[in-house]
Amino acid sequence: MSKASFTSRRAPAHHYVLAIILGVILTLTVSVAVGASNPDDFWLAAAIGALCAAYPAMSLGGKVFVSNHTVTRDAHGEQSVELQWMRQAGAGAFLDVLVAIVVASLVLAIGRFEIDALPVLLGLVALSAVDAGLRYVAIRHRSLK
Repeated sequence: MSKASFTSRRAPAHHYVLAIILGVILTLTVSVAVGASNPDDFWLAAAIGALCAAYPAMSLGGKVFVSNHTVTRDAHGEQSVELQWMRQAGAGAFLDVLVAIVVASLVLAIGRFEIDALPVLLGLVALSAVDAGLRYVAIRHRSLK
């Protein structure tokens, strides 16, 4: 992750058109896939899928076709202190989640409990996100003291 800054330069006009075309194609693809997964309410599901996919698809189009002309990258962005804090927080959160998985696996194996995997996996995702965020805030607070 490198730092980037916007410039006053503009991309050629056809790059904006390509970005919009890519965004529309991706939005339509997602909306059809979502609609096909719910054949009883195809149009409602497709509309919801299109609403959810439109912004990320258009952003991806802008990233692919426009940002190379309008954004300059910092050559030393990889050395930023924020990135180092995030790496430390991510490494610590990984170890915490790994320990939590080992402990939970032992409890389930010894106790012979049977539970659904989906809530457990969603809990692990939430745990890792919260853990990384809290670690980042703690590391940042310690460094700025």
